[in-house]
Amino acid sequence: MSYATVDELRALDGLDDTATFPDALLSEAIDYAVETVESYCGRTWEGVDAPPETIRWCVRKIARQYVLDLVSRVPDRALQLQTEFGSIQLAQAGGNWRPTSLPEVNAQLNRYRVRLPFFFL
Repeated sequence: MSYATVDELRALDGLDDTATFPDALLSEAIDYAVETVESYCGRTWEGVDAPPETIRWCVRKIARQYVLDLVSRVPDRALQLQTEFGSIQLAQAGGNWRPTSLPEVNAQLNRYRVRLPFFFL
């Protein structure tokens, strides 16, 4: 079982437009998300050891955020937007963005992170 497929990603809310989100972009997003997850967790899930559904969910969420950020007209560091309808305050993830700006994903990835033991001398 793979981390995610283009079809699974395309089925997510907002990614059904093939002109805006071509398959190549979705594949790139999946690769980015897999690299982020494996790098942060310190392990891979391949072969006999299939990725748990939680890890697959994290990959889909990170990949979705990746493609939406590429087409967004709102700068990623914007705090406020002015439109003809008024001012809109934007929420910002606070402090440490490890490994993503999605707190619910970070919480799940922390469960699977491999940590080296500490030795005190």
